[in-house]
Amino acid sequence: MKNIKFLLFTILAVTATLLSCENSDDKDLSADLDAPKELGLIFNITQDNSGLVTISPTGVDVTSFEVFYGDGTGESIILPLGANTQRNYSEGTYTVRLVATNLSGKTTEFTRDLDVFFRAPENVVVTVTNSTTSNFGVTVSATADFETSFEVTFGEDPTLAPVPFLEGDLVNYDYSGIGTYTITVTALSGGAATAVTTEVVMIVDPVILPLDFESSTLNYNLINFESTVSIINNPAVSVGNPSSKVVSIQKTGTQTFGGVVVPLSGPIDFTGPQSLRMKTWSPMPIGTKVTIKLENADGTISSPDYEAFTTRGSAWETLFFDTTGLDITQPFSRFVVFFDLGNAPTGAINYFDDIELADGPPSLLPLTFEDSRIQYNIGTNNGSQAIVANPFPSAANNSSTVLRFNRNATGTNSFALVAIVIDQPAVISPTTTFTLKVYSPRVGMPIWLKLERVGNGGQFQEVTSRTTTVANAWETITFNSFSGTATADLRNMVIFFDPLGATTAPETIYIDDLIQTN
Repeated sequence: MKNIKFLLFTILAVTATLLSCENSDDKDLSADLDAPKELGLIFNITQDNSGLVTISPTGVDVTSFEVFYGDGTGESIILPLGANTQRNYSEGTYTVRLVATNLSGKTTEFTRDLDVFFRAPENVVVTVTNSTTSNFGVTVSATADFETSFEVTFGEDPTLAPVPFLEGDLVNYDYSGIGTYTITVTALSGGAATAVTTEVVMIVDPVILPLDFESSTLNYNLINFESTVSIINNPAVSVGNPSSKVVSIQKTGTQTFGGVVVPLSGPIDFTGPQSLRMKTWSPMPIGTKVTIKLENADGTISSPDYEAFTTRGSAWETLFFDTTGLDITQPFSRFVVFFDLGNAPTGAINYFDDIELADGPPSLLPLTFEDSRIQYNIGTNNGSQAIVANPFPSAANNSSTVLRFNRNATGTNSFALVAIVIDQPAVISPTTTFTLKVYSPRVGMPIWLKLERVGNGGQFQEVTSRTTTVANAWETITFNSFSGTATADLRNMVIFFDPLGATTAPETIYIDDLIQTN
């Protein structure tokens, strides 16, 4: 008898130990699950006047659904994920309620009105709007009385099934090309009756500013006169112009006015900038004149000629055409472009690209601050900046204008800086060198130069080991032996002024002529 008791005690002890292990190690992970979300109800009404409706619940983080039919009976059905239910309804409007449950027992409710009407829909209104993101896109919506849902076809591909949607939904569609298409919207009732509405849309790809000649669907309809003109692959892809397509123009014959007309789809919008910029490439001598004028659609109204002159040979550059005084009330809708207007043809082939409205010339290296028309994009940290008349002209720097930086009195690690975003990235190589003119109030002020990608300072090239050698005088500091993580798309020129040092009083520093020498 003692042996039996001992065995029973042993079994109970082992069982208790196992239960203790299970209680300490097991965890109910379902308690951490999110409640069901993104619930929805899809109604498919049989088109035979029977009132048979297929109800399909949807949701995320769901184990099961309970569908309450909302027909006054109080009845409901529990469905697993992916299942549906059917119910016959009389004509009317019903509120169908959905309760979704997850593994942990958490629930979420959702309701949607079900409209069942057997009479034909009436007062159908279809709205078609142009896409805000694509010239080839449209958005369709519809309203009606006595409808249960809609279907739409877009008149392009007859093999595509109609797209179902409900009142309040927006249906987006992108056409594959320009043309005239018939959009057909069918309003469905709860039975076989329908109402059909059609809308004719014209899909066009307008030629508007900015104009880059890259589209494969546009007809740019360039009009040449005393010249040979075509849109070709860019023969000189570079940082100055990475575009794939450009316009080629060569004056022909004996006339001095060979050029090209560039039509637009409508009058230019001058509510913003009113001057022009255009990229050009010319093998002709530096200083070659490039001319633009504006005309209305038939050429009976024209602007004065606006001129700019090349500053580079056989390289892309952006020229600025100052249209001050232009009568912007006129319906100007085309450009006329000339190279070397007034001189006889030389056989040279010139190129242009990227015509756009602009307030001023592009901000490019070298940064000299001499052109008051340039709209500089300049930011600062722990200080303020302004472009001012050179207060200390000398043989070391006789520029008219310079950039002034007022450094605040701050503690260490203030990272006082000025950052200037240029429109064309700097091209960096292992031998790249920059020079910068600096007027410092003290000897030994650390000056850093960092070239960054805009919006991503972790992609950069930098030199941090330069210091001023004179006080209260202009000197030229050279930056070379750059180190960093990137060499492409560096447009943010950041200049630091003793960024790790402390000052007990404000300081004023002047800089000028940031030049890349190779």
